[in-house]
Amino acid sequence: MIEKHNFHWRDGFFYGFPKKREMFGKLADEIKTRQIISVTGLRRTGKSTLLKQVIDHLIESEKVGRENILFYSFDEEQPKIDDIIKEYEARTGKDILKESSRIYVFLDEIQKLENWQNQTKYYYDNYSNIKFFVSGSSSLFIKKHVRESLAGRIYEFVLSPLSFREFLVFRDKREFIEKASMLQDALKAEFLAYPKRQFIEIVNESEEKAGQYIRTVIEKIIYQDIPKIFPIENEDLLMKIMRIVASNPGMLSDYESLSNELGISRVTLSNYFFYLEESFLIKKLYNFSGNMLASEKRMKKFYLASTSLFTFLNNDIEEPKLIENLAVVSTDARFFWRTPQKYEVDIVLRKDNEVTPIEVKYKNDVSAKEVKNLIRFSERKERQKNGNPFCSGMEISIGS
Repeated sequence: MIEKHNFHWRDGFFYGFPKKREMFGKLADEIKTRQIISVTGLRRTGKSTLLKQVIDHLIESEKVGRENILFYSFDEEQPKIDDIIKEYEARTGKDILKESSRIYVFLDEIQKLENWQNQTKYYYDNYSNIKFFVSGSSSLFIKKHVRESLAGRIYEFVLSPLSFREFLVFRDKREFIEKASMLQDALKAEFLAYPKRQFIEIVNESEEKAGQYIRTVIEKIIYQDIPKIFPIENEDLLMKIMRIVASNPGMLSDYESLSNELGISRVTLSNYFFYLEESFLIKKLYNFSGNMLASEKRMKKFYLASTSLFTFLNNDIEEPKLIENLAVVSTDARFFWRTPQKYEVDIVLRKDNEVTPIEVKYKNDVSAKEVKNLIRFSERKERQKNGNPFCSGMEISIGS
């Protein structure tokens, strides 16, 4: 029943979502490339809407024929892609093999379709006129299968919760961006509202309403989405781990001690953290080392993947911890730094050969003592490189 998924086949119809995520431009730039385009991310971040905005763009700006665009969501039923294509040909009278113009195929929630990667690979390899866009709420469905069969055939994008700039756009306050220097007090007020309202549908809601909304998102992922993909024996344990992270974001942890505390095996705990991370609910940071293998073996830090999740899991989180979590996800950090002497830096960003340490402070005044570890980190890395600066700089993030 693909007709109910393709309202854009009707003359004059557009999905009509005028406000766009920043990723829209990146996807629009990929329209003419050959590769499959994948969009993953946490539930309710706007992946389906983003695909439909690309469809509107194809019709309006690229002048693509409406029936040259096929959309299907696997949220309710999971027929084979071959069956979808055959019904599409029957409905439109097109023969894809003989079709000279390009056919754009959008497949939403594709992680629910078994063996989806080989099905798309077949069409990619044999039908050069088909361009695939796929989306899903689990990163594993992309990572694992890219290695297995889609290497070189797919470009991956992760749609995160709203950035602060996007938050202002969806709050109809774009002028705050354009006139930031003139509206500083108003901008600060918006920033205070932002951390717990990073989803489009709650940007104007109270914290109580936002908490109710976030609860439905988390519970659906933990009790429905994850068990469909991963072997789960105890969904309540997943929720318990989420609450532990929310009670102390940035906690230092090794699986051994926490598994003893929870009364489960280290392997089970490690797997459950992995499932939560792959479902975009938590974020893991490694203790920085020049050697990635060494970083893997050290203690780790865990944060919530969006600060909006606190509205359900721990709405009384202290502001400094909330802002530290916000800085981690906003910078897409992967590392922190901690020594046996307990010298510590909150975030270490690494890009190519440049390393940038960041210390997060939510206060008006920062003392010299509070930046000492930034200096220690930089000096140590410079010594390791025999005088060749390893750090691109030091940063302090300050809020008032």
